[in-house]
Amino acid sequence: MMRGLAEFVMRGRWQALAVALMGSVLVVTAPFSAAAVALVTMGRGVRDGAWVVLWALLPALILGWVSGDYGTGWLLLSVFAAAAVLAQTVSLSLALLAVVPVSALGGFALLTFNSGFLDALLSLFDAWIEALQAGENPLEMVRPTLGQVAGLMAVGNALMASLCVLLGRYWQSELYKPGAFGEEFRALKLPSVWVVVLVVVTVVGAMSSGEWAAWSALAGIPVTVCGFALLHCIARDRKLGGGFLTVSYVLWAFVDVLKVGVLVAVLLDAFFDLGRRVKSN
Repeated sequence: MMRGLAEFVMRGRWQALAVALMGSVLVVTAPFSAAAVALVTMGRGVRDGAWVVLWALLPALILGWVSGDYGTGWLLLSVFAAAAVLAQTVSLSLALLAVVPVSALGGFALLTFNSGFLDALLSLFDAWIEALQAGENPLEMVRPTLGQVAGLMAVGNALMASLCVLLGRYWQSELYKPGAFGEEFRALKLPSVWVVVLVVVTVVGAMSSGEWAAWSALAGIPVTVCGFALLHCIARDRKLGGGFLTVSYVLWAFVDVLKVGVLVAVLLDAFFDLGRRVKSN
């Protein structure tokens, strides 16, 4: 099914646009639409990718103006920017880094020009808190600020955009060089200097209080994706299988200390090449 969708996207501009437009109509399909934009940008060039994303943005912006939710347009722009970097540099690590500033700018734009949408989200959060506190075991929860919500949405956009770029790269590999994506992903590493800067920003931000903690998590997204790549590399070399990866992802999602552990592992890998050391042992 995925290969068939990728083949359809690469048949021409209009086919790619049709898939890209699905994300503007159905939010659930937005990641696939963004991945289609990435595939066109990497496979046919930045010019064709720009044509697709600009036309796809029109309905996304109209729906955003009506509903206040510009998330699909934000995602499409973030993925296009990263895919354009990848098409020009052939560097997956630089593409992942490009997602961070675009997501940050989108978050600041949301906070500055669309605070009403954030207020609506906070109203839903307030109703949820009231429902929890009305139970037999009320929970103490702190209401986030508008800045924190905007920061968290920027982090969510960065993570989703990174995954969409990876999906687009996977489609490209399956169409033109099957199996190449796996090798490229497992070899994914950021420059050592960038790893140090991003990890320090993420950890220092997490230890602080206030709005900075939410925004600083943006810096951890590229490092986290590289941590997933390192995990896949170790699993392949140790023949640990898909079950190990599934459990690892579930634990990462629910255990906060493992999120820090992934950052530390990538930091060590940047200087000591843990993936290669595990393979040699």
